[in-house]
Amino acid sequence: MTQCLFLISIKIDYMKFSRYNFLYSSKEYGKLLFNTRTKYFASLDATLFNLLKNLSSEEIRDIKALNIPDDILKQFIEAKVLIKSTEDEDFFYLKKYLRYKQTFSNNQLGLIIVPTFSCNFKCPYCYEYNLPSRTISDYTISGIINFLKLKGTKNINLCWHGGEPLLAFDKIVKFLDEFNRCNGFTLSSHAMVTNGFLLDDHKCKILKNYNLDTVQITIDGDRNTHNQSRIHKQGIPTYDTIIANVENIFKYIPNCQVIIRVNLHKENKEIFPKIYHQLKTLWGNQKYSFNIAFVNDINNTCKVGCLADQEKIPYLKSLYKDFGIKDISINANPIIGGCTAAYNNSFIIGPSGEIYKCWVDVGKREKITGNIWNNNISNYILSSYVVGSDMFTDTQCKKCTFFPLCDGGCIVRRYNKKHYNIDYTPCYYDNQNFKSLLDFYYLKLQEKTNIK
Repeated sequence: MTQCLFLISIKIDYMKFSRYNFLYSSKEYGKLLFNTRTKYFASLDATLFNLLKNLSSEEIRDIKALNIPDDILKQFIEAKVLIKSTEDEDFFYLKKYLRYKQTFSNNQLGLIIVPTFSCNFKCPYCYEYNLPSRTISDYTISGIINFLKLKGTKNINLCWHGGEPLLAFDKIVKFLDEFNRCNGFTLSSHAMVTNGFLLDDHKCKILKNYNLDTVQITIDGDRNTHNQSRIHKQGIPTYDTIIANVENIFKYIPNCQVIIRVNLHKENKEIFPKIYHQLKTLWGNQKYSFNIAFVNDINNTCKVGCLADQEKIPYLKSLYKDFGIKDISINANPIIGGCTAAYNNSFIIGPSGEIYKCWVDVGKREKITGNIWNNNISNYILSSYVVGSDMFTDTQCKKCTFFPLCDGGCIVRRYNKKHYNIDYTPCYYDNQNFKSLLDFYYLKLQEKTNIK
């Protein structure tokens, strides 16, 4: 009797230096290692720094031959500095899976309603340009309610946007009353983006009854700078009225979070520290926070000097070190990312019941993806936004050191680059920019934990 011997070749899983490691020599803090996937941060001596710097993407067949002390080697393995040969590839697909799992989830429905295209302001950087003065009808309000019933999702994240939504305040109240009469729906969150000029005490008292939990209002500097940037169409100064109306929110809707957005551009960026400290003194411990946004010319209609995304980190670092603004948030956390344009169950509904996928598309006929009347939400724009213009379609993203920290940049601008050849660099980080971020992050860690 002849026996067959099957020889099975098992590949040993060698280790390698992760592509998500970032090594650099800081002028302020010495030789540092940061892993963008795990947030592992370490100060290294010159010998270990050079050893790691010389490691290539090739497999390390004998990890002991590196002569790294056992305690440090253990840290490196646990922190994913040294990984199994397929781990970076596996992480890419894990993030892609988690992103698409969120993208196609029906647990919640994101609903942004634009009750009117009209606005009482004419801000020089506004991306909504030459829109018709159209306001939602009672018939369309009922149509939105029926649309929600057809969708069947019970948990709704609602946000009011415009135009200026408060110009259609009576329609907002009508929708909320009709919504509240529907059994089974729950507002998981209720927000509004407004210029704040019309948010008087009367409206605040009414909105309190509808559990408004977040309001975003823009203040672009001190009184003079703001009035030059946030311009009323009738030439009325807007700063003092908006400040008073923010205080109406504090008084009548105390549980509502006020987000003070500051749109920074070349004309006002030096003013922000002044207005920050003024408002901190004025409002103390009220429920508000600052959101710094850099103006960019997404629709080629901007009339101010725009700032590049890469200028943000050095600017924030300056605010922290030079002006004592300590509540600057530095996000070095791995993120899944995504916005309204990336989520299948998020809808921006215009005044006529038309549906868009991005805030900046509002009012553009060519960017309408469907409507509330026939529940037919499917076309090339939708698919190209949701899965065709994200970071997972970009070969540069797949091999990028910063991939774990990045949401991939603006989907709509990626789409416009692909379809209309409109120039756009999606990368928020570059090597020099990231070094500045890590120096800032390391500084905050030092102050928090007293590390050396």
